[in-house]
Amino acid sequence: MAEPFQNHSREMIHLFEKLNLHLNAQTLLCNQLETIADELPRRVDNQQCLLAAQKVYPVVMAAHSFEENELFPALMKADPSNAHLATTIERLHGEHWEDESFAHEISDTLKSFVAGREKNIDKLSYMLRGFFEGLRRHIAFEKEMLSSLLGEAT
Repeated sequence: MAEPFQNHSREMIHLFEKLNLHLNAQTLLCNQLETIADELPRRVDNQQCLLAAQKVYPVVMAAHSFEENELFPALMKADPSNAHLATTIERLHGEHWEDESFAHEISDTLKSFVAGREKNIDKLSYMLRGFFEGLRRHIAFEKEMLSSLLGEAT
């Protein structure tokens, strides 16, 4: 598999740099959501909740849009016969749909919490933890998989 990625190393390195920016933004988001979850129910900062609610979906969507529209097509173009890569990309595509749906739900629930409509603290804490833990696993997998490809590209 090294040969196809070596032929596109400059393009791949640029794409991996862009990916890292998105992964870092998602990691910061996870850290913010973890802080909110840790502060529930006593020390919650409503402004922090609203900011997180406003950015959770756009941050996730921006990362996924980049991956789906730029990164994944470039990877498949570089090595179109790699069935393992195609299967992995399909798996990540499915995870993207789940994460996007969950991000939307997190946003709505955080807004409801700040407005006083969501009173179930355990539910909110569970949702936040489920989201950021799942997103962190997704990020770790992408970093591992794609760093191995980057190693092949250099």
